[in-house]
Amino acid sequence: MMELKRSTNGNIIYKKTYPDNFEVGDAIGETVAEYRNDKARLAVTEKWFKGIHISLIEMDSDLPEDFIFESSQQHVGFLFCLHGSIAYRSGVSQDKFCSLNKNEQDINLGCLDMITFRATGQSKLLYIQFTASYFNKVTAIEPFDLLPKWMQHPIKPETSLILAHIINYKHEGRAKRLFLEARIFELIIVYLNQHQEKQNITFKQEDINKIMLAKQLVEHNLQKPSSLIELSRKVGINDYKLKKGFKELTGHTVFGYLYKIRMEKAHYFLSKEKKSVNEVSFLVGYKNAQHFIAAFKKKYHILPGSLNKN
Repeated sequence: MMELKRSTNGNIIYKKTYPDNFEVGDAIGETVAEYRNDKARLAVTEKWFKGIHISLIEMDSDLPEDFIFESSQQHVGFLFCLHGSIAYRSGVSQDKFCSLNKNEQDINLGCLDMITFRATGQSKLLYIQFTASYFNKVTAIEPFDLLPKWMQHPIKPETSLILAHIINYKHEGRAKRLFLEARIFELIIVYLNQHQEKQNITFKQEDINKIMLAKQLVEHNLQKPSSLIELSRKVGINDYKLKKGFKELTGHTVFGYLYKIRMEKAHYFLSKEKKSVNEVSFLVGYKNAQHFIAAFKKKYHILPGSLNKN
């Protein structure tokens, strides 16, 4: 069983009970649900068949809105952010929200059986869940015993192509089931290759946790970012290990990631909130507006002022 509800009042928006192991014979189970209120819209498109559940989630909110997702079973979850950004925290870790930005993915093992999503602006997520028995059968891996609890890293171009095929296709009937399962196999192959690459990283889980904390500090301190030395001291890891590990785990250098987040926030402030260039420059941490304009143009190949006028 899965349940979606508003965090503010606990009102259930959507509730669904699925067959054991998502089994529907040779067919595909499908449903579409939409929720709207005066400040938010949430649309969920679901598909499921033996061992697999696929959710396409689209959110549009003018103000921060929290939604709670609960599942009665632990699954291997692949969460992909296709557009915008999302903040989330698991039921067992009610401290700071983690963030997932456009073209980033979170691979988790039963960590999202209860999760709070915080939606602001427009975002689009694809969440693919595998039952433990299905994942074990396909990969010969006992996921909850042998794999790390969660990993977050950029979506590779080959993965983006697979995800596009999962969302957009023209097949019907049995061909649709075969097509989707083939794409799922491709996705698992990419994941297994990435997992094998991670085995060569010499970081302990404690180090990984500290590096991911550093990632959160970068995201929450755009106006006064810490130097690499300061950041390493705050999270309790030496600067060399932080520098190396940050690149390995996120695909970006610390300051490359800072630049990425600054530009994404700036794009949102300009296009959605129609803030002035000078104000946005300050909000994302640039003391000189001309430096901000140059950085933004390098990233998006347009002047920032063109966004808040359209």
